[in-house]
Amino acid sequence: MLRAKNIIYGFCTFTNPPKNKYLISLYRSEKLNVVAVFPTSRKRSGSLSPKHGKNYRGQDIVSYVFEANRCIGKKYGSDEDFSFPLVTTIPFDYCFREGEQENLLKSFESAEVVGVLSDEEYINLIYAFSKSPLTPRKYIPIFEQVLEVFFSSNKDL
Repeated sequence: MLRAKNIIYGFCTFTNPPKNKYLISLYRSEKLNVVAVFPTSRKRSGSLSPKHGKNYRGQDIVSYVFEANRCIGKKYGSDEDFSFPLVTTIPFDYCFREGEQENLLKSFESAEVVGVLSDEEYINLIYAFSKSPLTPRKYIPIFEQVLEVFFSSNKDL
């Protein structure tokens, strides 16, 4: 369920107060388990002029914004476009969660995979994380490796 690029939705008991929430799975391995992020529909871009994609404060990437109703991938198991219904932000200062899939999913009731990020959206997001000073240092080599593997296998991009 928590494979890279998957977008999960369900009632999250981890938040205060508990509420329906999305989770985006970024990476999974036997060594590190799962790295995932919680986006928010609150205005948390940290940028004066938020736009789709990476957002800056000064020279630093501080968030990633998904415009409302803009296709960012496909609905899970379908060829239909997937988009968030509201402007959705991943603020890099607090969004990370990691652990075993089972433990991460325990913080959800009725979790289901609702979408899968497109390669382009996923790589743009991973690149933004890899260049942000707010990304925890332990994740930088992982994100750089994801980029290296992606671009070495997609040389025509």
